[in-house]
Amino acid sequence: MSILMIAVYAVGALTALLALYYTAKDLAADFVLLGACALVLLVWLLETGALALRDLGGGTVGDPVTLYGYLLTGAVLPIAGIWLGVGERTRWGSAAILAVAVTMLVLQLRLPQIWAGGFA
Repeated sequence: MSILMIAVYAVGALTALLALYYTAKDLAADFVLLGACALVLLVWLLETGALALRDLGGGTVGDPVTLYGYLLTGAVLPIAGIWLGVGERTRWGSAAILAVAVTMLVLQLRLPQIWAGGFA
């Protein structure tokens, strides 16, 4: 398991817990929660860049459409979560970020299964 995988798990889990707290306390997303979601995006993009460099360096991808589809989905989801968190000023904006964080954890869990040449 690489440092970037651990970082995605750690930041994603902490963001999910924070979003769960905000949702349970009926709080709208503020700069702390939005920043946590942005941090998930940043760590995901770092991992995406590392995986792309490994692919360009001779890694074999069994199904590149699925791999890059996962990577693109993981890049778009936090942006959508931030957009919803800013636009929806109720607990549902926080709930959207919670859904994004949990989905990012699932994407990260599936990534080594899709591309065994990656960080598995």
